[in-house]
Amino acid sequence: MIEALIKRAEAEFYPWVIENLTIDTPEQAKNASDMLAMGKAFDKSLEEARKAEKQPSIDEGKAIDAKYRPQQNRVQLAIGRLDDALITYHRKAKAEADALLKMQREEQETKRLAAEAALIETMMANRAKLEETKETGEVFEPVPLPVLPEPEAIIVEPVKQSIRGNMGTTTIAETFDYEIIDGDIIERSLCSPDLKKIKAKHQYDKQPIPGVLITVKSHTVSRFS
Repeated sequence: MIEALIKRAEAEFYPWVIENLTIDTPEQAKNASDMLAMGKAFDKSLEEARKAEKQPSIDEGKAIDAKYRPQQNRVQLAIGRLDDALITYHRKAKAEADALLKMQREEQETKRLAAEAALIETMMANRAKLEETKETGEVFEPVPLPVLPEPEAIIVEPVKQSIRGNMGTTTIAETFDYEIIDGDIIERSLCSPDLKKIKAKHQYDKQPIPGVLITVKSHTVSRFS
């Protein structure tokens, strides 16, 4: 089919289309109009032939897709469930580790404040006793000052981003989504507002940006070994 179209175009169309085609007379315009119509007819015929020749391959591709799709859907459903379960576990473990770290820091701070309060109380008591002995003539024997405790080591096992199994490793990767919710209150250095500048600033200082909703998105990256 295409060979016949090409042969006909070579004989009837291309010879009449010179490189710098100019039209000076009504007769030339009529001829050019005829040639244009012929060219568009050739183009339409070629396109129809191309689609007709390609269609069996498209049909074959669709059949192959239909053959694999049910199993792919099942596998992808399982992958989605595993993704959700691992991400949920990772977030829970991280929240528990963060809570434990916070509790230990608060306990350490409470002990420090109590020790400082006891030290101040003893110092004030010694000072009062000293003033009293000046009047009574007694020998002043200060109460030994309590020693402030050394900061205790905070031991919290960090939650790893990667989970290593027997056959593969999965890394929990976190990215951020940015949505401008109030452009009027975004700092001028980030305007138009410019999402690229917003993203760069947040990735640099990890601080909230007024007028921008920043949400964390987690996804898994697995390597089968």
